[in-house]
Amino acid sequence: MTGRVAIWAFALAAATLAGCHRHVATPADCRAILNRLVEMELAESGFRDPALVPRWQDDLARRFDDELRRCRAVRVRDDLTACLQSAQNPEQVAHRCVQ
Repeated sequence: MTGRVAIWAFALAAATLAGCHRHVATPADCRAILNRLVEMELAESGFRDPALVPRWQDDLARRFDDELRRCRAVRVRDDLTACLQSAQNPEQVAHRCVQ
């Protein structure tokens, strides 16, 4: 699972040059993106324990601290929270919410 999250973390960092949305991501925006991706990956992997989600989110936030810092240059939609909640898969996060 961490491999797939790593791929998306690098994709978010690469999206820095491709963005044309409303504002530059804040640290909270970057963490929200990571948290949503972790939720999706855990659900897709069959993990349903609600206690597991925050543990993985915190662990991966520490592991991908450098990527989260680079994410702050990414441009995101002003309605990022709503976009993340409506996204059904990581591709939608990357293409609709971030780029």
